Amino acid sequence: MTAAGTGMDAQWADRAWRAGDTAAAIEVADHVLATDTDPDHLAAGVAAAAAAADGALGESADRWRHVTEALPGVPGALAGGRAALAAALIGDAAAADADLAAARDLVPGAAPRGLTVLFDAVEATTAAMRGEFTTAARALAGLAVATVAADPMAAERWDELAVAVTIAGGADRTAADMLAAHGDQPTTTRRRLLTAWLDLRAGRLADARAGLAAAGGTPTMRRDAVLAAAITVGLARRAGDDEALRATWYRVVPVISGADVEPLLLDAWGELSVGAALVSPAECATIVASMETAIARAGRPAWALAVHTWWAVQRAAALDEPVDLVADEFDGWFPVRAAAARCWAVVLSGSCDPIAVRAAAQALTETGQPWEGAALCAAGARRLDAQAARELLAAGRAMRATIVTARASAGGLSTRERSVGELLLDGLTHKEIGARLYISPKTVEQHVARLRQKLLASNRSELVAALRVKLS
Repeated sequence: MTAAGTGMDAQWADRAWRAGDTAAAIEVADHVLATDTDPDHLAAGVAAAAAAADGALGESADRWRHVTEALPGVPGALAGGRAALAAALIGDAAAADADLAAARDLVPGAAPRGLTVLFDAVEATTAAMRGEFTTAARALAGLAVATVAADPMAAERWDELAVAVTIAGGADRTAADMLAAHGDQPTTTRRRLLTAWLDLRAGRLADARAGLAAAGGTPTMRRDAVLAAAITVGLARRAGDDEALRATWYRVVPVISGADVEPLLLDAWGELSVGAALVSPAECATIVASMETAIARAGRPAWALAVHTWWAVQRAAALDEPVDLVADEFDGWFPVRAAAARCWAVVLSGSCDPIAVRAAAQALTETGQPWEGAALCAAGARRLDAQAARELLAAGRAMRATIVTARASAGGLSTRERSVGELLLDGLTHKEIGARLYISPKTVEQHVARLRQKLLASNRSELVAALRVKLS
């Protein structure tokens, strides 16, 4: 380390954080703050960024606010924008708005482009918290490709935040397409975990394990580790091994303890709550209370209440216990989940209409949740006579295999080519397909050219005919 009092240690910590050497940066920043040798508040910024990466977004926002108060002009505005983003990510819209307004006041004239992008990202994040998922995701995806270097001190990358927003809105397949669209970019731990989370939800358990293992090969701070913990618990729960789940749970408890619940990751916390319900009711109650606190802080948006209700049903289903469910708790959000939750509540009360159960389970499967569909069938089967139970269990087994079967049926086509082909069959233009998949029309054209080569189609009509056969 350099001589105390010169501020060189703080500069070193700032450079180390930006270069990705987080552990060393935090160690030096802590030394600087302890010795009060941070004249430019660079070490304070590292500490704020580290708090966010450690899952303490509320603390991060507070730290950035102190930096904002200490710095004039653009540096202070950048700190204020980062505070606003951290506040927005935990759903504190009032604080985010106040931080954003204070930051804007520090730059009365034309703001640098990077600062404008940061402000726009905060506004997109608060829009997502209100349930404006599509608008927010499009805005964030656009910011991700802006000709501005990513801000390593901000709590989130815009491309990864766009994916998280899309997942929160229930559009898992679109989120997977967004991740695939930028597969040529360096893969971050967060991207690997988001991909593994989508694989888990879609029933691609081997892929989820592989993604989790790949992410585990790099140092992971707690905010990412929470998502990894949810995937780990989800895999253990789906394996049906109670002892393995118990061992897994006590490995991940220290990781999630103390982390802020982010509304956009409510599903991940819901998965953790189900694992806890099967192992430790007291810890389950703590997680559920933290989820409820996060939802209240976000202003109790209807979409978040719907997610919370879904996981209340999943906890009851895991324990095979009755659950109280009000008909309008989903308030128009996530209709497939809503129908399944209502059906599940009836089943858990001791009644089962096998036709209704099968329909709800099939809908779950068709929207990419085959494990849940099969679990609903199994729950219903336990309330039926032997013959009806066998039929429902057979349907559940078929649902578990649906995703694997669908992927095998399109042998030779990549995930991206399948997505483009399906939209071609829907009659969309290249421009419309690009807008749907967040890629350029030129990139769509390249995918279509490869489809024609693979399917030996010389024109669009032949390509459409070949796709109908290939993707049927």
